[in-house]
Amino acid sequence: MKKTLALFDEDVFYATRLLDYIKNLKWEDFDILLFTKHESLADFLNYQRVEILICGNSGLPEDMPKENIKYIFYLCENPNCKQDDYQLIFKYQPAGKIVSDIVSCYTKLEDVKEGGCFDEVRFISVFSPVPGAEKSTFAWALAKELSDKRKVLFIPLEMFPTDFIAKSENENYAMSEYLYYLKENSADNTMRLKPCLNYSEKLSYLSGLAHGFDLLALNKEDSEKFIRELNKHKEYEIIIFYIGLYTEAFMELLKRSDQIYIAVCDLPYEESVFKEWERQMALIDTPDKLQYHKLKLPTAEQLLGPDCFPEYVYAALRPFAKEAAQHLLN
Repeated sequence: MKKTLALFDEDVFYATRLLDYIKNLKWEDFDILLFTKHESLADFLNYQRVEILICGNSGLPEDMPKENIKYIFYLCENPNCKQDDYQLIFKYQPAGKIVSDIVSCYTKLEDVKEGGCFDEVRFISVFSPVPGAEKSTFAWALAKELSDKRKVLFIPLEMFPTDFIAKSENENYAMSEYLYYLKENSADNTMRLKPCLNYSEKLSYLSGLAHGFDLLALNKEDSEKFIRELNKHKEYEIIIFYIGLYTEAFMELLKRSDQIYIAVCDLPYEESVFKEWERQMALIDTPDKLQYHKLKLPTAEQLLGPDCFPEYVYAALRPFAKEAAQHLLN
């Protein structure tokens, strides 16, 4: 049964334009309705439940029945405004960004409420022997594509993280905090994971690394524990690791992954590094040979020339991610 997203704003012109952007989401689980008169909205709420109500400047009258509304999002004029009772979205930004913020906020609220419910967890790793913007962008794009169809957690593991793609909302080094609890063998570390997460529309992701040494401090047993706990709680259908460094701990993540992509750019140097990585992997004593799919990506300059802005790189690599996502979902 579909849920209902309702937009209420007495400014008909603004509300109609925003409604068009929301409908372009093709959010298949939702019926999307527009109300420009509070009497019409009140009559509807007397008999129907609304999952998300988005309110414009006029807000909701005090006598509006709210018991049938699960979440209320207010479009506010001050980007720094805060309100504990309702979710606030800054109004004066591009409509596409407003819609993205709404989806991200809704995903976060639902993520906090939900418990483990999936029968199995599928682990996918994207490893790059030579880290770079193209590989991390591909991994991010793959996670975004899959999150449209599945509940996905993305975990980028790289020594020098940047905001090349996603600007993290969490500036408190959440990943380092979580890794600390993981190494301390604290009970139920997965429950500590959710407060550390950020959200980009339907995608959940863990970010906020204080120092690259926090990753180097992880050992094989830490990786085994991480996988074991994520498997036990079954909060996500798919977990994607982007691995940008080569240690025993992160090779353990590769060995325990259901699908592995080795991402390299179409450059002679990277091909040489890949062959050396293969030689070293052959020396590791594993019961089964590591099965992986080698993915050769064009460089940003090959794709775009000198204008390698992040949004352009993402758009150029998105077809590669779509193809990989379709393969994984089939």
